[in-house]
Amino acid sequence: MKTAEASKRGAGRLKTKKYKEIGFLISLVAIPLVNFCIFWLYINIQTVVMTFQRYNVATGQYEWIWFERYGEVFSDYIFGGNRAAFNTFTNSLKAIGINLVILPLAFVCAYSFYKKIRFQKFFRVLFMFPSMISLVVLTMCYRYMFSYDFGPVSALLAQIMGHKVSWLGSDSDYLWALIWIFCIWAGMGTNVIMMSGAMMRIPADLTDSCKVDGLGFWHEMVSIVLPLVMPTVAIYCISILASPLSFVMQPMMIAPNEGTENKFLTIPWYVFAVTSSGAGQDDMLNAATIGISLSVVLLPFIIGVRVITNKFTPKVSF
Repeated sequence: MKTAEASKRGAGRLKTKKYKEIGFLISLVAIPLVNFCIFWLYINIQTVVMTFQRYNVATGQYEWIWFERYGEVFSDYIFGGNRAAFNTFTNSLKAIGINLVILPLAFVCAYSFYKKIRFQKFFRVLFMFPSMISLVVLTMCYRYMFSYDFGPVSALLAQIMGHKVSWLGSDSDYLWALIWIFCIWAGMGTNVIMMSGAMMRIPADLTDSCKVDGLGFWHEMVSIVLPLVMPTVAIYCISILASPLSFVMQPMMIAPNEGTENKFLTIPWYVFAVTSSGAGQDDMLNAATIGISLSVVLLPFIIGVRVITNKFTPKVSF
């Protein structure tokens, strides 16, 4: 009798403990889940719905216009119906070109560090230096270097070229080149760290066998190391196609303004400018439509690259 009662009490305590554990887990998940539902799911769904509407000032209500705004955005931005708008779209796609340049450079640098080349510590600091400093401070220093009045690099180039050049002018033909150089330099650090982390997982026995077989520096990099870090490279390839969606800080901080016919403006920069300036309802909805349209254009390519990389990327486990 006592044994039965004791077992019932034990089962009751276990059940109570289980309920407490479930309650504790629910309390941990509840707050982030509510935040996700309100500040991401609801806001994004509401934003997408509102891009199919127009605010009527006379009635103070929203009216359905369906795909009218999307038609205007695709006509002006994607298909070049408006020169300034088309420049904004193509400027955003330059982020893909910048990252395509960074990818092989970061891989070669990471492999060089992996092989412990001479002065590797100096080069590590050189590449990691931009990642240690605020992007705002870094872009300000970079701009001052090319200042027409007192920039040291501008003065040096003036001596070489024989005349001064307005590198940072609103109509400068050199400014995009400066933005590319800055983005490549500033973006190298993080990507070298990512590639180096993948290479550090390669077993030492494998690299020792390469030495025994007499494989050279480049031969080992292409035939051995590259296939082993392809999962990391594949992830980076996917992020390359998504980079136009976040290409805002570098051109915005380096260029003095949008330039003639939006020569330096990007779509993320435009969306940021509209949302931070307190623009009207139509401008806000137009910015949301442009951002969604860019995502729609890039989505098939991102999915395609994902499928291709999954098919051709070897399964690596150490």
